[in-house]
Formats: sequence, structure tokens, C-alpha cells
Amino acid sequence: MDDMGRRGQETPVVQPQMKNAEYSVEEIRTFLQEMSGRYDLARVVDPVECRILEFAEDGKVSMNEHCYGIWNAKQKCINCSSALACRTKLHQEKTEHFQDRDYFIQSNPVKLKLQDGSAFDVVVELVNVKGPGNAGANDREAENIGSRAARYLAHHDSLTNVLNADAFYERSRDMVTNRPETPWVMITGNIMNFRLINTLFGVFKGNEALVRTASLLREMSEQARGLCGRLGGDQFAVLIPQNEYHEQALQKIAGKLTEIYSSGMFTFCIHFGVYMIDNPRIPVSVMCGRANSALRTIREDLTRTVAHFDDSLLQKILLEQAVIGSFEEALRDRQFKMYLQPQVDRDGRIFGAEALVRWQKPDGSIMMPGDFIETLEGAGLIQKLDIYMWECAVRQLSVWKGTEKGQLAISVNMSAKDFYSIDVYEVLTGLVEQYGVECSLLRLEITETALLAEPEKSLKVVSRLRERGFFVEIDDFGSGYSSLSLLKNIKADMLKIDMGFLHEISDRERSRIILRSVINLAGDLGMEVLTEGVETEQQLQCLSDMGCGSFQGYYFSRPIPVEAFEAKYAAGK
Repeated sequence: MDDMGRRGQETPVVQPQMKNAEYSVEEIRTFLQEMSGRYDLARVVDPVECRILEFAEDGKVSMNEHCYGIWNAKQKCINCSSALACRTKLHQEKTEHFQDRDYFIQSNPVKLKLQDGSAFDVVVELVNVKGPGNAGANDREAENIGSRAARYLAHHDSLTNVLNADAFYERSRDMVTNRPETPWVMITGNIMNFRLINTLFGVFKGNEALVRTASLLREMSEQARGLCGRLGGDQFAVLIPQNEYHEQALQKIAGKLTEIYSSGMFTFCIHFGVYMIDNPRIPVSVMCGRANSALRTIREDLTRTVAHFDDSLLQKILLEQAVIGSFEEALRDRQFKMYLQPQVDRDGRIFGAEALVRWQKPDGSIMMPGDFIETLEGAGLIQKLDIYMWECAVRQLSVWKGTEKGQLAISVNMSAKDFYSIDVYEVLTGLVEQYGVECSLLRLEITETALLAEPEKSLKVVSRLRERGFFVEIDDFGSGYSSLSLLKNIKADMLKIDMGFLHEISDRERSRIILRSVINLAGDLGMEVLTEGVETEQQLQCLSDMGCGSFQGYYFSRPIPVEAFEAKYAAGK
């Protein structure tokens, strides 16, 4: 940076936003080398820790000095363009003025893929400088940042008085770096259903719970000569030496909070995720992320308090990243295949099929939906896959049109996110019109969860679809908590009951009573009933005697490729 500003009198070179979403260490190093000849400064920063990343020739990544050292500031810049770029995932530009110089900064958000396959958000900064003099910015005197009180508020959470997120990340990095001989553990804590505390008891009580939680965690961290911070909302983080970590201490804190804040209408529960830091070079945000990954495995569990990050969780994270990273290409290359599972009536005649997805990789291996559906839902990509599968089903119906299979229906799944991320009505009606298919042959399977996510909107959409002629099925009926209320508010054509729901009831007679009652209720409401998960002839006969008219399950067939389904249907099996 000795010649910072040597191109300062020229017009800043405007570099287009980086096109790719993810880069390897070598790709980033090459890019920085190319840009260093066009800019006064080209670097990569971690906007969470506000530090410059250093790339060694062997591919290892480590943290260097603070990025705001360019103008000798002592704390994170106000309205940081790189932090904004990272949050919005959009290219940002900003001009900072400091001691008669203008720093024109372009911030490009990307993901940096590490050697172990994991990736995290970073920002590529390209900086040009305009202004008098040739002195480097690092030679300037430090700027006075105000009083001691101002400095304290800049680094501490105003409610709980523990470190705020920025300060926690920064000081954790310093502590891990300055004491390399010490093994560390990162702990994150999250209060289960915290919003419910505010709803039931008021914001004051909620704030009191946050303050008490912070106080107990800070006491533990201080005794262990570590750090405690509030990352935001009801999420806390603690960094302590591994030899000071005792799971019983977390259990004790959780028990004390439960005792104080539980009532007849609410059970207070806090969960902790623990990551034994095995690589101090990775960003602190990644350390917290790994602790959070452990925490999420018990997030809805009232019986467990602490979960540890291990190799199996790391493999799950890497798998999720691989799923997300390859999804768009897989969708474009039509690697997602539609499988069909026959649906039959009580006479054994096939009247339709449910469309189920399989991911066929280029090497021929098949990935089951349980390995990628939840990941796509979490990443906000499930809508694209749903639309793709809807089109596959409609296209197949158009192929069967005018043949002996022309009256077969195909049921497709709809997720909760479909209703608030896309115009479901326009997409579905557009597809049947495009392929000239009868609406009634495309059956729409909607779970209780999907309908209850945004009930007012989703129920209105379902009503319009039925008026248009679509056949609507309520899937997994009975698995939710508002099944009867749902039937009161929605008109559907079919209830789908999963035999797995009944298997959870140990008393067989009670199972039969419940099933018979649901079948009769559906009939009284003018709905058909289909039971899925039928595996034995005895189950089939029992369900038929109760009045169930449609069935689906391994007893008839597993989900099979379209070609196999067509052959099976042609053979009359």
C-alpha cells in the first residue's frame, strides 16, 4: 500500500459485478492478482469480523488485520458497503472521505469455498483513491473515537450488557489468534419459542428473560476466562477454553431459567449447540454456524438441552452445500426424474398415480427426496422444483391424451412456500392450458402444514383452483394439530391418510375406531378417502370393510419410473 493513490488522479475503474456465486481459493487469488494492476487495492474481507483474508500458496486461508485499517479507524465503519453487499447478495458501491482523500469502494459478495469443501460469505473489495499527497493511509494518525462511554456502547449490547455481535466476533478472533496453544470451544444458545414469551407475558418479561440468560452465560464465561456475546434476538454465543467446558454447567443454566420462567401455559426451554474448535483459522462466524448446526438438531426437543457438532453434522452440512450448489445445473439438465406410484380402487383398478421426485446424478446414482427436499426448502429453492415437477406431470398427461391411459390422473405435491412465493393459480392454469390437459386430471396434494402456513391466502387460492376444475387432496391428514378446524374451513375432494399415523397408536382397536370415524366423516362432507402406506393384504381388506375406496402403497407397487409404470399398466397388473 506504499503507492496508495498512485492512480488516484485517474477516473476509478468500474469492475462489473463478479458473475459466479462461488469461488475456490485459487480462483480468488488469481482474480486479486489480475485486479491489483488496475486498482489501488484489491482484497477479500470477512464482513462479519471486519478482517482481511490472507491466502497462502498452499490454499490455506487465515485472518489478517482489520479492513478498516485503510483509514486507521478503530472500529467498524458506519454503513459499511461490504456488510450491506453481504446481507443483500448484491454489488454495492460507496465513496468514503478521510483526510482529504476519497476512497471509491466496490464491494462484490461471493462465497469462498475452502479446502474442506465448506463455503462462507465474503466480499471482494476493489478500491481506488483520489486525493493529494502520496502518503499511505496506514501512516495517518488514529482518529479519536470519542469518550469511554461511547466506546463501551459501540462494543456492547445495550439491553444485556454482554458483547454485541461485531465485538464478539472481533474479540473471539483476537483471543483464538493470541492464544494458539489453547484449544477452544464455541457455544451458541437459543431460546425455544421466544416470541411466545413476548406474546403471552409482554415485551418487558421477554427482555427480562434475555437479561437473565445473558447474566448467567456471562458469569460462566468470566469464570472460564472466556467471552460472552449476544448475536441478535434471543441468540447468544460463548467462547471458552475446552478444559473449562462442562456440559453440566449448561444444563444447570437451562434448569435455572426453566424454573424461573416456566408457567402453567408455557415451558421455558433453552438449547445449546457446542463446537469443539478443531480449526482456529476458520472465521468465527463459521465456528458459530457449526455450533448452531448442532443446536438445530434439538431445536424442537423439550427433553434435550445440549447437542455437539461432530463429523456426521459436518458431512450433512457439506451435503447440503453440494445440493444447493448443484441444484440449478441439475434442474437445467433435467436430472430430476418423475417416478409414479400407482393409486388403485377397491377392485384393484389403477385410476391414477402420485408423482414423486428422484434426483438421478450424472454418474447414474439416485438421490432420494429425503436427502434434498428439506435442504431446498430451507434455501428457498423448493418452488422451482415444484414447478418443474408440475410441468413433468402435465406433460405426461398430454402424452397419454387420446390413449388407453387418457383418463389416468396424476397427483402432484405442493409445499407451504409455494403459496407465498409464486402465483400458484397462474402457474397451474398456465400449464394445463399450454399442454391442453383437463384440470381434473392434475390432482393437487396439499398438506395441512402448507394450508395453515398462511391460511387466509392459501385457502382462497385452493378455492379458486377447485372452481377452475382442479381436484384437491389434503395430504397427511391427521398429522397436524388443527385437522378438524381445517375441514371446517376448506372444501376438498379427497383426504389422504397415511397408515404410519395409525401405526403410532399401540392400541389396534383405537386405531380402527379413529380410521373408521375419519372415513365416515369424509363421506358425510362429500370427500373421497385414499389410504397410503398400504403394505399387506390384511390391511387392504380391513380398510375396504371400513369403507375406504382408494389405496396406495408398497402392496401394489413402489414408486417406479414412468416407463415402468406404463408397462405395468399395459400389462394390466
